[in-house]
Amino acid sequence: MGKEVVEQVWGISRPVMEQQIGRFQGFLADRGDLIRRCQALEDLGTFRPRDQVEEDSSWKQVIPYMVLRHDQQILQLRRLSTQGEARLHHRISIGVGGHVNPEPGAHEPLLLRGMRRELAEEICIDAQSVQFRLLGWINDDETEVGQVHLGLAVEAFLDHRPEIRETDRMEGTWQRLDRIDATDPAWESWSALLLSALESDPSVAERNISHLK
Repeated sequence: MGKEVVEQVWGISRPVMEQQIGRFQGFLADRGDLIRRCQALEDLGTFRPRDQVEEDSSWKQVIPYMVLRHDQQILQLRRLSTQGEARLHHRISIGVGGHVNPEPGAHEPLLLRGMRRELAEEICIDAQSVQFRLLGWINDDETEVGQVHLGLAVEAFLDHRPEIRETDRMEGTWQRLDRIDATDPAWESWSALLLSALESDPSVAERNISHLK
């Protein structure tokens, strides 16, 4: 039998995070240009085998974390026990995303290509036509999962309500933001941190977006 292929995941060292983004706990707002932020980080990061970094808090796996919005509603997910990350089973979330893996070369930064791939894998949507805006960064060193991950929080504006592709791993419902209970203890930590940063009025939220072409 051949050797099992180990997943390669992209990330940055903790010192790079602190120098380029900041030293913080929780959610750090960033209204900068999404493409420029991703370009600036790309040369400072590396790929490492996932099995070597899951318990290495000196190195942050960068995870695009996308909030999907349609009109007055956002997509709320519940992660099922069939998902690979056991620490997130049965938690509720407003974030779609995952690890950044090696991607075919293109004119866009690696993080954006990874973001688009994750969106297409999890949601039935043409990720090429989605409009995004940068919300900020999520760092939660108070949890086991958070110590080794850094969230790139992005809001995605959709012209319809797409279906979830991976129904065997998660279930989802579309909810009005002003009707979501942010105090529910079932929220995964990143979503709990991010909820307060979202604008309930989508017309306000769409004033600063980057169109990925």
